[in-house]
Parts: sequence; structure tokens; C-alpha cells
Amino acid sequence: MLSKLLKQNISKTQLFGFAVANLIGMTIVLIAVQLYCDINPLFTQKDTLFKRDFFVITKKINVLNTISSNISSTFSSSEIEELKHKNFIKSVGKFTSSQFEVYGGVSAAGLEFGTDLFFESVPNNFIDIQSDRWQFSQDSTHFIPIIVPKTYLDLYNFGFAQSRQMPKLSEGVIGMVQMNLTFVGMGRREKFTGGIVGFSNRINTILVPEEFMQWANNRFSTNPTPAPARLILEIDNITDPEIATFFKAHSYQIEGENQAVGRMSFFLKIVVGIAILIGLIICVLSFVILILSIYLILQKDMQKLQNLRLIGYSKYSISMFYILLTTIINVVILIVAVAIVIFIRPHYNTVLSDVFGSSVQTSLLLMIGVGIGIFLTVSSINIFIINRKIK
Repeated sequence: MLSKLLKQNISKTQLFGFAVANLIGMTIVLIAVQLYCDINPLFTQKDTLFKRDFFVITKKINVLNTISSNISSTFSSSEIEELKHKNFIKSVGKFTSSQFEVYGGVSAAGLEFGTDLFFESVPNNFIDIQSDRWQFSQDSTHFIPIIVPKTYLDLYNFGFAQSRQMPKLSEGVIGMVQMNLTFVGMGRREKFTGGIVGFSNRINTILVPEEFMQWANNRFSTNPTPAPARLILEIDNITDPEIATFFKAHSYQIEGENQAVGRMSFFLKIVVGIAILIGLIICVLSFVILILSIYLILQKDMQKLQNLRLIGYSKYSISMFYILLTTIINVVILIVAVAIVIFIRPHYNTVLSDVFGSSVQTSLLLMIGVGIGIFLTVSSINIFIINRKIK
């Protein structure tokens, strides 16, 4: 009887307007949250369990570097220490370059082909090649293992060899070729044997073991520990927006395209943030409509509510009708919004699969949790307003 009495002055149009507005806002927020959960792994997921992200950085070369050799393009100790203390960097490795002359040649069919070379080295934990031959001992210097970029072999096979109708070479064939190496420096001229033990997809230079580089620079150069012109960084979080701003502020250049991943992820966060903000604004506006509707309803029923209180109805029994009404509406809105997201999700995942070549099916728990959080917040405020209005 109490419910029938209180229903008489309720405006169904106002409640319907609130429900539609709140449903739109809730749906936008939940879609944005779930879309971010599904897209973000495409930028941050690892191809393998132990894969890590690396940047190779250098300083920009400008006209002043060309005019004057006194302007350094190397990294100082303080700059390296600054990098080590950045939250998005796990470790820093130095490139050490050869400070002596290197001549490499290959003998085949009675002919010898040779050219001037250069070597660099980095700490072993930054190298993406696993080989039993990647080692050097000062007690045995007869063989020097070498790693070259995979792009060098591709340039030969698909560029030079293709245009000259020459045979293409596999990694295995290249690994069987021995190189005659000659090092010149400090009045010494010594011959060694070297060979390619792997091809790197990470580092674009000719690498030798760091132990060998230290030994050779000490033996053939007056500058055995040169300041590094390049650094290799292991990145903790490639999507950290501070990466781009920090490197730009210090005029550091990043080799490769990994920095684009961070920028795209940062852009994704901005877009999703804007979408969530719009959804929340719509939710707030719909909530304002609800508050006005409740105030109008309670104001219309004020005389009736006072009479009910005078004849013995408790504040709880009267307010519970309005609390149940708004709570049921909010529950229906939450269920419908989650259902809409579940319905739309396969459609945008199809688009993601076409664009990125794959899609990631993440859990719906975060999206549902956000929806429940909004529901609890709105319902709690509704209950507070109703209890305060009904005295």
C-alpha cells in the first residue's frame, strides 16, 4: 500500500531520461576501459618469456661537430650516471670502439679479398646471440669471434647478389668462412684469424667480445679506454612517456623504431583517457538529473511524507522505497552497459586483428570492476541524499 501511494507522483519521463543518460555514460567508460585493456598488450607484450627491450642511443651530430673536432659527441661519466638513475632504465652498457687499425681479408680460389674494418664491443648481457664460440682468452688469441648485423647479410643476398646474379649465402655458410685479420698500432703489426659466429637483429655494428676489445686496445692503442659515443640501454617500461621527453630534452637520438611504440602507447593512453573523461562527464550529468528528479519527487511528496510520518511510518520504511527504486535502475544500467561492451568487443577485436595482425583476449574483470565501482559510488550518494531529505 505504501509503495502504491508513493508511486503516484513519480515522473517516469524523468527517470527514463536519467537511465538513458547514465547508460550512455557508463557504456562509454566501460568500452574505453576494455578497449585499453585489449590494445595495450599489443604494444607491451613480449614475443618470448625472456625478451627485453633495448635502445641504442647517440648524441646528435650537427654542423659544429663537423667544423670542430673539439666538440665532443661522446657520453661523459655524469651523463651515464644520470641515465642509470632513471626509473625507466634497468641497465646501461657502453660501446667500446677499436682504437687501432683493422684489416680483414678472405682467401678463396687463390684470390684474396680484403678491406679496412672496425670493431666495437658491448657487455655480454646485451648481446642477443647465444654461441659457444663467443668467448676470448688472452692465453689463446688464435681465433676472434665476430657478430655482424643481420641486415648486412640481407643487403648482400637481396641487393648485391640479386643484381649481380651471384649465389646467395646462408648464415651457416658464412659461419664456416675464416677471416684473416691484421691489427696495426703502437708499432705492432700482428695477424689473427676470425670468424662470424652469429647475426644480430639488435645491434647495428661489428661486434667482438668485450674481453678481447679491452686486451686489444691495451696492446695496440695509447687510448685503451675511450669515452663511449654510443650507449645501449635496457628499458624497464618501453611505454613510459618520460622516455621521449627525456631523450628529446638531452638531444639523444634513438636507433631503430622502438621509440615509436612508446609514443603510440602514450597516444593510446591520451585517447582512452579522453574517452573515459567524456563518459564520466555524461555519468555526472545524468547523476545531476537523478538528483534533481529525486528532489522534485520528494518535494512533491513532502506533504504526503509528513503525513505518513505522523501516522506512524518510520523514516526507514519510507526512504527504502526511493532507495530501492534508484538502486534497481542503477543495477539494470550496469548490466545493460556490460552486455553492450561484451557485444561490441568481438567487432573491434576483428578490426585490431586486421590492423595489428593479431588481437589479445584480456580479462573482463577490470571493466566489470570499474562498472561496479561507478554503481556503488552513484548508489551511495543516492542513499545519502534520500536519507538526508526524508526527516
